[in-house]
Amino acid sequence: MRSEALHRLECLLHARKLGATVAAAARTPSPVVATGAVELDRQLGGGWPCGAISDLVGRPSTGRTGLLMSTLARAAADGQVVALVDACDRFDPRSAADAGLDLDRLLWVRGAPLTVEWARRSVLDRALRQAVRAFDLILRAGGFAVVALDLADVPAAAVRRLPPATWLRLAHVNEGRSTVGLMVGSAPIGRSARGVSVQLEGRPVWSGSSAQSRRFERFAPTWRLQSAARPPGSLKDCG
Repeated sequence: MRSEALHRLECLLHARKLGATVAAAARTPSPVVATGAVELDRQLGGGWPCGAISDLVGRPSTGRTGLLMSTLARAAADGQVVALVDACDRFDPRSAADAGLDLDRLLWVRGAPLTVEWARRSVLDRALRQAVRAFDLILRAGGFAVVALDLADVPAAAVRRLPPATWLRLAHVNEGRSTVGLMVGSAPIGRSARGVSVQLEGRPVWSGSSAQSRRFERFAPTWRLQSAARPPGSLKDCG
């Protein structure tokens, strides 16, 4: 049953001749770009929401790079072009190609590789600002299905030093576009109101039927989904 507040809001919109626009928007499904993980796509309603900024969060060995490559590969396989702003120059083209990403459909913006110079705060902050600026410019250019900003190796403290208005500006830039804005890091960065946060963790998988033969085999990625429309969910195995 609809609430009284919602009914009054609809009446007000119709009175101001905005009812038809709102109704049309409600009937139109929001475009998405699939992640390639079947169960995650189901929970997301098809994939990452377009016209928003979303977070892909996880520590090393949790599957964040694999999920990023899967997202880019799916969009490229559909004939779209994608972009990756690689703040720390950590992208491996050969591994990406092996994962199915068509490199001819990728714009790769390379940042400065990690060196001892990154220990200097001024160098780190300048590299971070340049990466965010490149992300901003590509979003404004349009025409990309996915634009990803990889800050996975940037210290979270440096990201927090950026003005909060940075994330509001990026959200405004991508609002209403048919582009997925995706920020990758070890901690939540600054998703927009319509964006989602996918937080990855690694569950250890062991082999062996006895204590003597028990051996660590791998980390199985699990994920937790959060958005403005839902509270943080429980961990689920990636499918």
